[in-house]
Amino acid sequence: MIEPVVTTVASRSLMRERTARKEAETLLEQKSRELYDINLNLRQLNSDLEESETRYRTLVELMPDAIWIHTGGKVVFMNPAAQQLFGASAPEQLLGCEAIDLIPEEFHAQMAQGIFGDLAAAQQQPRCALRVARVDGSLVDVEFFGCAIRFNDAESVMNVAHDITERRQHEMAIEHQATHDLLTGLPNRALFLDRLAQAIRRAERHGDKLAVMFVDLDKFKNINDTLGHACGDDLLRMVASHLRHCVRGSDTVARLGGDEFVLLLDNPLGDTTPAMIAGRIATRLGQPVMLGGQEHVVTGSIGISIYPEDGSKAEALLRQADIAMYRAKEGGRNSFQFFTQEMQNRLDARVALEQGLHRALQRDEFVLHYQPQVDLRSGRIVGMEALVRWQSPELGLVPPMQFIPVAEESNLINAIGLWVLNKACATLRAWLDAGVPVVPIAVNVAASQFSDQEMDELIRTTLERHRVDPRLLELELTESLSMNDPEASIELMHRLKATGIGMSIDDFGTGYSNLSYLKRFPVDKLKIDQSFTRGLTSNPEDRSIVTAVIRMAHSLGLRAIAEGVETEGQLRLLAAEGCDEIQGYYFSRPVPEQAMLAMLERDMGMDMAPLARSVQRRTVLLVDDEPQVLSTFCKMLDGQGFEVLTAHGLPEAYELLAGHEVGVVISDQELIGNTGIDFFQRIKSMYPRTVRVLLTADVTPANLADAINKGAIYKFVEKPWRDEALLGVLASGFAHYESL
Repeated sequence: MIEPVVTTVASRSLMRERTARKEAETLLEQKSRELYDINLNLRQLNSDLEESETRYRTLVELMPDAIWIHTGGKVVFMNPAAQQLFGASAPEQLLGCEAIDLIPEEFHAQMAQGIFGDLAAAQQQPRCALRVARVDGSLVDVEFFGCAIRFNDAESVMNVAHDITERRQHEMAIEHQATHDLLTGLPNRALFLDRLAQAIRRAERHGDKLAVMFVDLDKFKNINDTLGHACGDDLLRMVASHLRHCVRGSDTVARLGGDEFVLLLDNPLGDTTPAMIAGRIATRLGQPVMLGGQEHVVTGSIGISIYPEDGSKAEALLRQADIAMYRAKEGGRNSFQFFTQEMQNRLDARVALEQGLHRALQRDEFVLHYQPQVDLRSGRIVGMEALVRWQSPELGLVPPMQFIPVAEESNLINAIGLWVLNKACATLRAWLDAGVPVVPIAVNVAASQFSDQEMDELIRTTLERHRVDPRLLELELTESLSMNDPEASIELMHRLKATGIGMSIDDFGTGYSNLSYLKRFPVDKLKIDQSFTRGLTSNPEDRSIVTAVIRMAHSLGLRAIAEGVETEGQLRLLAAEGCDEIQGYYFSRPVPEQAMLAMLERDMGMDMAPLARSVQRRTVLLVDDEPQVLSTFCKMLDGQGFEVLTAHGLPEAYELLAGHEVGVVISDQELIGNTGIDFFQRIKSMYPRTVRVLLTADVTPANLADAINKGAIYKFVEKPWRDEALLGVLASGFAHYESL
């Protein structure tokens, strides 16, 4: 019974052993499979890592941004973009160099605040703009940042930089355009005011002075209009260059726009005082320049303001220099003026006047005065000129010479001109309705009005509205306003003429008419400017101009009318030259509407007796500024058969010569403001038949030679004279006169 039990135990032990071995084999097989899977995963991971590293390296090498890594401060890696950025022919040129050497010293402090300063404290360098140094020493603008990494099992820094040179250049170009004038390259108004404000702050701290100079070219518009804007631009560039050469490098020259330039003189001393700089500018601008194949000389007007005397703010100094510049223009151009308070006062008055003109239009404060125009053959009133006056409640009757220029500058002249046109037509209608024998009314046309190519329609509708015959309206056009665009002007004139109105060229001789165009103008009259009429009796040149205008008008089939006739002498000379009409104080000043109405109702005319005076052929004129001499002369000639005229001064002498046929003129050599020889030389060309005798206490060979060479005298008479000798000279003088 014992043996079976032993067998059973042994069997069970064997079975357990087999089971354990089987479990161990199973476990071993399981672990083998797990190890295989692990090895497989490791191989996959290694493959993925290698692939990732390849992709990463390819990405780094192909990136357009420059990447370089430094470990321990030395460059250990650089991608191709970095090699190109630094201008290296091979990476070895930079590998191993100090990374900080790639950054210019001016940026070291900036870098020390980030990862370059303390790697542990700053894991990333803030993104910033700086410059890096190329191998050849040049600098490149980059946008840069750095970060801490591990590279080759070492703490390292990776730097990434993007070349922003093109962007910076574009930004700088935009900034330059925003602060500089594109045509001349000079600073513009914004940059100038900024520099001026900075200069004022410096001057305030140090107690220095500043000067602002405003330069405006004289008659620049003529260059643009006649030669074209391309030549105008060339001139502006030349002027910019001239101005740069007139100042120091520390000073500023800017262009505000158009032909306006401005200079900032920082602490002007010594040879850089404003007056000296203005002189240099005048010299430079006075040099001829070639424009459009021709030489031109362009001058400039300069206004100057000084800090701190004339202001403590940039805009104020610029404004006051501008005011002074306009004063220089008013003074004749090609000059300079320093700002004064009086200029500011005048400007304030002008601004007040302009504001008053706006109110005057709203309140209907304008009135018309009328100046008659008289026919020189009949003496009758044949027309009248409507002249606007401003009856201001605050200022009284404002003269047109005071407010018309302001109206032109402030663009109010068109509105005033329209008011004049309507008022003149309304007055004509009222007079016609009252049965008054009316004559045509002439109204002046401003250049800006004439530039409106629809003016003919405006005239037509105005005449129709007031039911006025077009023949009762005349437009006075200045000769220069039609020359800006002659062809368009001629076309408009013909359309105006087609309405039935009359037209005249006003102030003839003062503009720059081209006679080839003038003959095509469909006008009826030429008006001789009063500046020529004023000198008619005393100035040979003015008399020649008046004569030429009258003859030219008649040759063109036009009537000639002289303005500003104030004396009988002027009247007689105009009549002698064949002038058709006159207008001026000799007959009547401009008068209010009621006074003009009264003249028309009475059919008032001019006394023609002065023109019908009989000729006295033995008339002698004595000119001397000593009353006693004149009295003695008259007593000597009393009862001698002469008509004796005496003049105490030259103005009176000229008037007497114009009003009388004088045979012999006797003049003292020493006259107030002139000499007898000069007086004789002038009247020789005006009255060539007169016999001229000079009285002088200083008969010297020099005096004789001077008078004889000029052909101005007939004989000398020494003072004090002997009556018998002077009477003998008079007798021979009249004999000579009557033989001519």
